[in-house]
Order: sequence, then C-alpha cells, then structure tokens
Amino acid sequence: MKSYAYKIIIMFFLSLIFIGFVLLCLPWVVKQKVSVIDRLFTATSAVCVTGLTTVDISSTFNFWGQFIIMLLIQFGGLGYMLLASIVIILFGRISISQKSIVGESLSISEFTKISQMTTLIKKIVFMTILFEVFGMVVLLFKFFFGDKMNFWQSLWYSIFHSISAFCNAGFSLFRDNLERYKDDIVINLIVPVLIIAGGLGFFVWINIIQHFKKKESLYLHTKIVLLMTTILVILSAILIFLLNHKLFTLKGLSINTQFLISWFQSITPRTAGFNTFAINQFSGITILLIIILMFIGASPGGTGGGIKTTTAFVVLLSIYNFLRREHTVNVFKRRIGQETVIKSFTIFFVCFTYVVFVSCIIYWINNTFYFPKFSFKEIFFETTSAFGTVGLSLGITPYIDNYSKILLIITMLFGRIGGVTLLSFLLTKEPKEIKYIEEPIAVG
Repeated sequence: MKSYAYKIIIMFFLSLIFIGFVLLCLPWVVKQKVSVIDRLFTATSAVCVTGLTTVDISSTFNFWGQFIIMLLIQFGGLGYMLLASIVIILFGRISISQKSIVGESLSISEFTKISQMTTLIKKIVFMTILFEVFGMVVLLFKFFFGDKMNFWQSLWYSIFHSISAFCNAGFSLFRDNLERYKDDIVINLIVPVLIIAGGLGFFVWINIIQHFKKKESLYLHTKIVLLMTTILVILSAILIFLLNHKLFTLKGLSINTQFLISWFQSITPRTAGFNTFAINQFSGITILLIIILMFIGASPGGTGGGIKTTTAFVVLLSIYNFLRREHTVNVFKRRIGQETVIKSFTIFFVCFTYVVFVSCIIYWINNTFYFPKFSFKEIFFETTSAFGTVGLSLGITPYIDNYSKILLIITMLFGRIGGVTLLSFLLTKEPKEIKYIEEPIAVG
C-alpha cells in the first residue's frame, strides 16, 4: 500500500498557497494595483520559501501584506516538518510500515523513533525560535543604531529579515535586496549564519547537540552534511572571488568588500536568495557556478530546497568510486547502500530533466509568441532558481509573461515538495521481482 505522506504534504502546501493567495487579494493589503497572477506568484513564492518576486513587495504591499508574506514564509519553511510529525502521531490508521515511510521520506527515520515525535516537535519549535530571535536581536541593533531607523521600523525589519533568512526565503523589504550592505560586516555575518542554520536541517543540529551534550556519536548523515556544506561554501567563495576580482564586476571595490561579496554569494545560492551584489553583473562562469549551487540546494530536514547536499554527495562519490573500479560506496568507514545510491541518481536525473524541460518550454513561449526577450541562460537561471527555491534572478522575473509565471509557480511547488514526494514514491513497498538471467551489454 502506498504511503499517504506525499498526498498530505501536497494538500498542505496547496491549501497554504490558496489561503495566502486569498489574503493577498484583499484590497487593504496593497499600496497599488497588483494583478491576480502576481498575487498568486507571490503567495506561492512565500509558501515555497523561494523569494522570486514579480513585484517589489516593499512598495507594492503595505505592512499587513508584508505581515501575511512573513507568516507564509514561516509556515512554508517549517510547517511541513511539524505537520508530518503530527500526522505520524495522530493517524492511528497508518500502519507501522507506513509511518516509517513517512519518517524516511522526511529524512528523520534514522534519527528518531515514532514514540519520540512529540519531543521532536518541541525541539524543532524551540530551535526555530532560538535562531530567529537571535537573528532578530542582532539585526535590531544593526538597523536601529547602525542605520538610524526608528525603533518600530527597525523591529519590523529585523523580525522579517530574520525569519526570511532562517527559512531560506530570501525575501527582503529593501528595494535592492541587501546590495546596500555589500561591505557591512554585521549583515554579511548574521544573515549567512541564519541561512546555514536553517539549511543544515533540524536533525543535524539535534545530533550535534547530543554529540556534545551526551557524547553520542555523529550520524553518517550529519558528517556528510557538514562536510558537503563546508566544501561548497569554501570552494565556491574562493571561485567567485578568483573569477571576478580582476574583472569589471568587482575590480573597483576594495579587497575586503570583494571577499565579503564572494563569501555572501557562496552561501545564498543554496536556496536563500539574498544578494549583496547584482547577480547579472557576474561573469558567465560565475553564473554557471551559481546555477549548480542552486540546483544542489540545502540539506534534508532543513528549510531549503534543491536536490539536497546528501544527494549530490552520493552521486559524486558513486561516480568517483566507479572510476576507481570500486564496487561499494564507502565514506567515514561506513558503506552507503545500493538502494540509496539508486535513489540519489533517480532524484538527480528526474529533477535535472524537469528543470531543462521547463526552461525549454519557457524559452519556446518567449521566442514563438513574443519578440525574443530573454536568452536561454537567463531563463535556465530563473527556472533553476525556482526549482531550488532560491529566489535569485538575473532581473527578468518582473517582465516574464503570464504563461511563464504559471510554469514557474508549478516549478516552485515541485522544487519544494518534489524531492519529498519522489522519495516517498520510491520508498513504497517494492513489488515482487522476477529474477531473469543476467546478460552484459556494451555501454559508453
């Protein structure tokens, strides 16, 4: 019997998007006229913690509209984790095997027992409040004392940006996102800290705390997440700096500012979406690097999207081991099962195919029905950003047609729950297999 997990999660997100859409359609939440499709796009982007916007939310929505967007970000970033845990606890009709499937589809079956779900929910809520309050306090001091905003505006901006950063949403109340803070130490430290904290995943944090508090060993999952995150951040920061520091993009800036921009933009493509520098001014190779980072995304169990760091790690390690003619995938003195390897390659292939397919459709629409407006690079970047629930853009989001907006809405939804639903499908009870005689074929 197939698991109900993915159906419940899909209904949760669709319901939340619909509620957000209805609330954003209220006439007293906007400052100016906004089309229906733009309201739907904004609601979907907020619920899927993407950050792509077809309108400037700071000038389009008033306080109440921005408040609704913030709530959608919070519920979208954390709601599905809490919902899944509650479902596991309350649904008595779900069998033990189905509960295990739900847990595994949410990357928690290896870290906690079903009987510990109540404690897990409390930990998730506590850690969320802890990180977001910490970010809010730091940003409050920055906006109030550093930027000389009035107290209430500083408080509101600090709350909004702290939640947006921790949930990896990338929504900003500033017209230029965070470009005005490209050389600010506080913003370039606290925002990436919140992004990484939300992107690592709750179960990694719980495991780390247990490791230092109760001397428990780190799970293989935790080790892979920490290793992959460190490699991606350091390597991409160095590459962005080297690829741009002598070009016109960053050449006129100080070395310190160039380093801060490189550091910040090495983290935000991993599903966060904030930017301290205009993305369309980076070199072509840097754009490709950012696309790769957006596609990989955050880690399982966190607030980000993408195919996840663990999936990318397993795929890369499997290829490396195959080239070395090794028959098993080993890391940290542990063996990764063949089923996990196959699942990782399946998720990678399906998601990559989807992104390319949607990009081609949007490109075809814009070159068939309209005067060619965007290059394939711009469209592919936009689609990958939507899938990875990132929110970065080369500046074309406000100008895309309604058909493309609908496709990006679907892509944001797929990117937020696609990996989970696909994994849930793969984790359903396997059918009986007929063993045929093996016969080799020539490949490559």
